[in-house]
Amino acid sequence: MDNIIASFLKENNLIIDKPIIVACSGGADSVCLLYVLYKLGYKVILAHVNHHKRIESETEEDAMRNFANELNIPFELLEYHYDGMDNFHNDSHNARYNFFRGLCKKYDTNIIATAHHQDDQIETVLMKIMEGSNLYGYGGIAIVNDDGEYKIIRPLLCVDKDEIYSYAKKNNLIYFEDKSNHEDDFLRNRIRHHVVPLLKKESPSVGEKFEEYSIQAHEAFQFIRSLSKAYLKENKDSLIVDSFNKLDIALKKDIIALMLEKYNIRKNKEIVLNILSLMEDNHGTKTIHLEGDYVFSRIYTIGKIKKEVVNSDISYKMNKDDIIMIGKYKFYFTNSHNNICTKSIKLCYNVLEFPLSIRYKKKGDSINLAVGTKKVSRILIDKKVPKEDRLSIPIIENGNGEILWVYDYAKSDFVSKQKNSGDIYLVCEVLNHDE
Repeated sequence: MDNIIASFLKENNLIIDKPIIVACSGGADSVCLLYVLYKLGYKVILAHVNHHKRIESETEEDAMRNFANELNIPFELLEYHYDGMDNFHNDSHNARYNFFRGLCKKYDTNIIATAHHQDDQIETVLMKIMEGSNLYGYGGIAIVNDDGEYKIIRPLLCVDKDEIYSYAKKNNLIYFEDKSNHEDDFLRNRIRHHVVPLLKKESPSVGEKFEEYSIQAHEAFQFIRSLSKAYLKENKDSLIVDSFNKLDIALKKDIIALMLEKYNIRKNKEIVLNILSLMEDNHGTKTIHLEGDYVFSRIYTIGKIKKEVVNSDISYKMNKDDIIMIGKYKFYFTNSHNNICTKSIKLCYNVLEFPLSIRYKKKGDSINLAVGTKKVSRILIDKKVPKEDRLSIPIIENGNGEILWVYDYAKSDFVSKQKNSGDIYLVCEVLNHDE
C-alpha cells in the first residue's frame, strides 16, 4: 500500500515538502494514513480531536498520544465539548477544521490530510445522486480541496477499506471502531453495509471506477466553473440577455449556481430553471424571490441578484386561479391536497369573500380565534418566533379585511369551523433552495 499511495501522490502532483497536519481520529483509516505518510518520509503532525461523546474517547486519546510518541512526532489535541446550541455535526466539523487551520499556522504549513478512501467515495457519490446536487457534488470527494490558503489532501482515495484493514494488521497498528458505524440508523451506513458489498461482488474494481468517475466529473466542473467565473467577472456579476442566452445550457446553469453561491443562497433545480426561463423572456421587469430576502430581478436585458427590502405595506390580491409569491412563500388554490410537505387551510369556496389579500404583518393586527380575539404579535411572541422574523410572516385576509390565517401559527375561528365542510384548499409552499 505504501507504493500505491506514493504513486498516487506523484500522479496528482502531491509531492509535498511541508509538514502535513494529519486528522487522526484513531480509526483504522486515519491511523493507516498517518503511518503511510510517516513511512514515506513526510513530516507529519498527529492532530486528534476528543469529542467526549463516547466512553472510549479517553482510551482513544491515550492511544493516539502513545502512537505519536512511538513515532517521535508531534501530538496535538483538541478537547471538544458540545454545548448543545447548534447542530452537532456542523458545529464539530467547524471546530475540527478551525483546529487544523490553527495547527497549519503553528507548523508553518497549509497542508491538511484526511483519511477518506474509495469506499467513502462510493457512498458519497451514491448519496449525492439520491439527494440531488450539481456536477461538482455528483463527483463526490475531491482528491484535493484548495481554497487558496489551505489545501486538504486525501491520499487514501486510491485504496479501499479492505486494503486499509490488511495494512493495519500487517503493521500491527492499534485502531478503534466506532460502534455507531455498525448501525443502520443513517443512510450512509445503510449504503455501506448493504449496497457497497453488492457492488464489489459484481465488480471487484468498482472503487477504482468510482474514483475515475469522480476525477472526470471534477475536471469537467473545474473547466465549466472557470468559464462561469470569467463571464460574471466580465459582466460585473450580472446576466446580460443577449450574451447569456447564446451560451451552452451547462454553462448557463453553472453561472446561475455561482451567482447564488456568491450570496450564500442555497439552490435547487427549480430555482435555476426559473431563472433560466426569466432570462429567455427579455420584456419588462420580472422577479423571483430567493431565500434570505434576496431576489433575482431581470430588468429588461439585465438580470442580477439583490437584497429585497421587506415592505410591511405590500399586499397582493388573490383570486381562485392566482398564484402569489411573497418572500420565500408561494400561495395557490387547489381542490385536492395531499402534499405533506406544505401547509394549507381548508375553506368553503361559496362563502369565501374574494379577493383575498396576502401581506406581511402590520402593527395592530389581530385574529378572531375560537377562544376570542388575539393580537398577532402576541401569538408570534408566544410561539417564540424571533423578533427579526416576525415582519416576514405572511398574513392572509378575506375580502372583508378579516385575517383568516397567520401562516403556520394561527387559523381564525372562521377557518376552523370550515375544516369539515370546506371544498377548496389554500396552500402555502415554502421554496427550499437546497443543493
